[in-house]
Amino acid sequence: MLKQFLDIKNQHPDKLILFRMGDFYETFFDDAKTASKVLGITLTARNKNAENPIPLAGFPYHALDNYLDKLVKKGLKVVICEQTEDPKLAKGLVKREIIDIITPGSIIDAKLIDKTENNFLTAIYYLEGKETIGFSLIDVSTGDFLFTEILENQLKDEIMRSKPAEIIVENEEVKLFIDKLSLEYEPTITIFETWYFDPEEAERILTNHFGTTTLDGFGAENRPFAKTAAGIALAYIKSLKNDELKHISSLRYYSLENFMQLDEVSRRNLELFKSLRYGTRFGTLISILDKTSTAMGARKLTNWLLNPLLDVTEIQKRHKAIDTFKKDFAFTTDLRTILNTIGDLSRIISKVGTKRVNPRDLIALQNYLETSPQIAELLNEFENPVIDSLKEKIKDYSEIINIIKNALTENPPMQITEGNIIKDGYNEYLDELREISRSGKSWISRLEEYERKKTGIPSLKVSYNRVFGYYIEITQTHKDKVPDYYIRKQTLVNAERYISPQLKEYESKVLGAEERIRNIEYELFNKIRDKLYNKIELMQQFVEIVASLDVLSNLAFVAYHNNYTKPDFNNEGIVEIKECRHPVVEILLEKEQFIPNDVNLNDSDNKIALITGPNMAGKSTYLRQVGLIAIMAQMGSFIPAAFANLPIFDKIFTRVGASDNLAMGQSTFLVEMLETANILNTATSKSLILLDEIGRGTSTFDGLSLAWAIVEFIHNNSQINAKTLFATHYHELTELENILPAVKNYNIAVKEWNDKIIFIRKIERGFADQSYGIQVARLAGIPDKVIKRAKEILGNLEEHELSPQGLTAKAKKQLARDTSQMDIFDAIFEKAEQKNEILEEIKKLDVNNLTPIEAINKLSELKDKL
Repeated sequence: MLKQFLDIKNQHPDKLILFRMGDFYETFFDDAKTASKVLGITLTARNKNAENPIPLAGFPYHALDNYLDKLVKKGLKVVICEQTEDPKLAKGLVKREIIDIITPGSIIDAKLIDKTENNFLTAIYYLEGKETIGFSLIDVSTGDFLFTEILENQLKDEIMRSKPAEIIVENEEVKLFIDKLSLEYEPTITIFETWYFDPEEAERILTNHFGTTTLDGFGAENRPFAKTAAGIALAYIKSLKNDELKHISSLRYYSLENFMQLDEVSRRNLELFKSLRYGTRFGTLISILDKTSTAMGARKLTNWLLNPLLDVTEIQKRHKAIDTFKKDFAFTTDLRTILNTIGDLSRIISKVGTKRVNPRDLIALQNYLETSPQIAELLNEFENPVIDSLKEKIKDYSEIINIIKNALTENPPMQITEGNIIKDGYNEYLDELREISRSGKSWISRLEEYERKKTGIPSLKVSYNRVFGYYIEITQTHKDKVPDYYIRKQTLVNAERYISPQLKEYESKVLGAEERIRNIEYELFNKIRDKLYNKIELMQQFVEIVASLDVLSNLAFVAYHNNYTKPDFNNEGIVEIKECRHPVVEILLEKEQFIPNDVNLNDSDNKIALITGPNMAGKSTYLRQVGLIAIMAQMGSFIPAAFANLPIFDKIFTRVGASDNLAMGQSTFLVEMLETANILNTATSKSLILLDEIGRGTSTFDGLSLAWAIVEFIHNNSQINAKTLFATHYHELTELENILPAVKNYNIAVKEWNDKIIFIRKIERGFADQSYGIQVARLAGIPDKVIKRAKEILGNLEEHELSPQGLTAKAKKQLARDTSQMDIFDAIFEKAEQKNEILEEIKKLDVNNLTPIEAINKLSELKDKL
């Protein structure tokens, strides 16, 4: 047995071997230590008393899914080695075979992966000295297979966008290159055999799989790097799964030039998929938009959000379909009710394609396909070209449905080997065997009665056990009545056990029947599976129809309930949004109503909006909501606004909030400058730039200087000149409106009342003349003494009369003379208030009409007050 394990381990030294032994999966040696640590199971030993006991750790076979999930999530690769014969029937060592190899990027089982996202594996074809990189994505759980060519400086963003669970590279050098990208998550990086990185070998693998002589029909013409990367990915999956992978039935080329570019910084800052505060899906745009009914629709929605379109025609097709669903909302509700009954059909079909589908999967497949006539009938209620096109693609799936319906029982077990899979009446020989098995008890009873009468032994019993099979038991007192044709099988203390020719014949028939029933059911199920195997592409078309209907009706549902409107587009570079709202914040607000705002930008005199106002007033929210609205509009969604007329943005950049990367030795300010540098180096005149509080991570003058220069650079550089929202606490920047013709000042309105501020949260033309920092601190709960002290220091700063200790010279002298026990701060504040009164009095003096004598007298009076 141990030799079996070691032979498999030698073939797969980089993987953890789960070795089936009876009712357990066992691990040995270092695998056992790893499994014990990762799974929290007991580490024991085989041959404990030997000189070198073998580490051992295991778990029950029925807990495989739970433990496999933990292993794969830790980035481990797992080999499942199964017993392939019944141990009771084995002659010698039980046969075992590898039935599956599972790595983070090759998972098929839907229970182990997120239903809302693809579980991609990426292959990278990288040649040193070449700018172009081949990049492919394959999801074996859905059959999605994509490829492209990118530049070296695009690699990090493309990895972060698609988030592959596993990346395939050629050697340690490329692995190190990936490591140096400082990805914000930890994919498994696998080095694969070098010969698969040969372009000719990669093309051969692809053409053999798709049964073609060329790959030009897949968009691979003149794209050798992309083609090679695709071949590498497919070769790797085939090396693990050892089957035809028929569900991987197409290959699609995609170009980054067709989509709005959103780097990882922007996706993070705009909280598309993960909130900055919670680190989860809660509080994100996807959490608001995703009310999908199916897993396929959820994945398509994620893909749309990751890849906003640049083609206005395609965007408007989506908008019009959503508009139709929104207007006919009663029918849309009926459609969503039907869609809600459809499970993850895509991943069931993938299990058919890898011949891992179980009986319950097929019953689910049948039920999902049976919804197609209802869906087609409902779609007749809508008038829209996109919806009509989807309806026309719905085919007759009755052949597939009947293959399953006529063969399988209504509630079969999950495991093929458990029996009761095939219906009565489906196979004549199976029915005969079942009749033999079912009639066994009555036959035994009849035989027992017959033998009692024939032998005259009233206590004679016909029984069965797993060791001896069927037997006739006679007590010792009736031993002399045993017929000659009985054959002794076993002697007990008080009885003898025999077998008769008739009973032996029956035993052979019955026991053989049960074994043959299992074998025949297994064979019949495999034939059913093979029939469905040839219908995979037809079923995948239905998956695409369901996913498209789901995502479109979902966006209509969200638009209907959240009061979204359809945006318009223009070619003049005009941004006009009326009463726009933040799609997430407006939902999460519980105690107050979200205050909408307008946005107005153009290519002539209002391209850069400088926004001033106090902290907490809503500057960052305003910036983010504009970015989110642009993304939503171009992904095909309606938007949270009363009206919008937008240009098509090729890229959106954000520099919002602090984002230290201390683990990489990068401070807040360095990260801020790195992100800003990326914006200034890659933005175009068709981009949207959102900058919040640039320069606050350094000294005031440095920060102000940089912020000023950055605005000038965006404004004056013809290669950029992008539409920009620039929120700042540097009030000096508001002078730029008088210097740069396309810069306009805006501020977040506030009202002062009783030395407090009230946030109006409205964007207005003009600038804020103060930041209200002390009032904001009061709102945050800073103690009153600190607030009063801050006011004193602020007054001194504004008069340029602050000593190193933060006190005016006169306040210090007064303190030294003051012998009372009053609080030190009270003394300072008393003098500060007195001084402010004197200053106010001086300000009110009419010096033009004051005589010299009056002036001297007034000066003497003021001196006495000091």
